Amino acid sequence: MEKDFMQVSKLLFPEKSSLNRTPSQKFEDQLRNKLHSMRNERMHILNPKSQKQDFENENYKEIAYFIKNHVLSVGKEQAVKDFQTGLNFLHKDLLEPLKEDGDFGEKTFKAFYAIFKHYDIDIIKNAICKGALSNTVIGTSSDKTINTQALVNQIQNNLGGIK
Repeated sequence: MEKDFMQVSKLLFPEKSSLNRTPSQKFEDQLRNKLHSMRNERMHILNPKSQKQDFENENYKEIAYFIKNHVLSVGKEQAVKDFQTGLNFLHKDLLEPLKEDGDFGEKTFKAFYAIFKHYDIDIIKNAICKGALSNTVIGTSSDKTINTQALVNQIQNNLGGIK
């Protein structure tokens, strides 16, 4: 499934302002999603070969939902850095590891797409969690005024911990 990296970027790392929605906006989204799922069911009946693409879309959505809480707690830039670190953990055979700069660009998208084809969703989530924990420990361990353990616990609560 070829997707534009900007679409995937918006899906995986939404802006914080787009996550704070009014109840009426949330209801409108629920209705839109319900209509979309009804249309998809009809398409499955008419074209059963499209199921593989829908499965990949669901996996993108699952990862997006997983990352959304992390974006809310640490911000988009840090969440992208944690994502890139997690991809580097999984994609050790890359000739050039991803630069962990907080920018979801074409290289990050290509690495994510390659990993997405070869690894199970739970493995990808676990790697993202490891990346977030690693970045937290490395970024805060030298500053004695920051409680690193509390931040690690917060990230594990947000992302479900390492399995």
